[in-house]
This record gives sequence, C-alpha cells and structure tokens, in this order.
Amino acid sequence: MKTVKFTPDPHQIPQLSDIEEARLARLSDEEIDYSDIEELDDEFWQNAEIVSPDLTQPITLRDS
Repeated sequence: MKTVKFTPDPHQIPQLSDIEEARLARLSDEEIDYSDIEELDDEFWQNAEIVSPDLTQPITLRDS
C-alpha cells in the first residue's frame, strides 16, 4: 500500500457534500476504521495541555 502525505490548510476547510454528510451520519461507531490512529498512552496524557483558540476579534474605536 502506498502512503500519501497530505497537509490540510486550516484556512481552506473542505466542505462535505450533502451526500457525504448523510453517509457519515449513518455510520455506527463500530463501522469507523481507527486502525491507522495510534493509541494514546498515559505518557501522552501526562504531557498534554489544553489549548483554547483565541476567538476575540480586534476592533478599532475612534473618538470624533
């Protein structure tokens, strides 16, 4: 099997079509293939940090 590397652009999130979204919604947890995702061990969680995105927007105030 050939490995394909892909780095998604977080500024251009692909949208699911209605058909793709419906197909995913019908999947049960048992039907989802997690085999390519490494299991997270205790060492990972010991070093994990909660990172919240900055959702504030800059504004400009002008005094006239």
